[in-house]
Amino acid sequence: MSDLFNEFPSTDTAYYEAASNSHDIARWKPSHDVVFEAARRVGFSALRRRDTGAGKRGFAKHYKEVCKAYLRGERFKRDVVAPRDTATGFEKLSETEAFERKMIGRARVAELKEMLRS
Repeated sequence: MSDLFNEFPSTDTAYYEAASNSHDIARWKPSHDVVFEAARRVGFSALRRRDTGAGKRGFAKHYKEVCKAYLRGERFKRDVVAPRDTATGFEKLSETEAFERKMIGRARVAELKEMLRS
């Protein structure tokens, strides 16, 4: 889909951009707002799971609708998603929370060992 000024990426380019970045939307800087909105409407988890053919068809349908809406003057607000800690992939825990989780884990391991013995 292109407008009068060739402002939008092609459907294939937009699909591959969305599918390639659907795993980390917090760090994704989309080439255009319509690409992100179409991916959001399809669903980021659906983009990650679908086979290429079905994913492209579903994305193309939404992408065409979003491009038309954008040309009519509609603008899309992107929700801000905080990126995860890059070192571990998880949020930082306080020392107390880490200790509590460690103790719960040890207790559960002990329960499992006891169950296996009997």
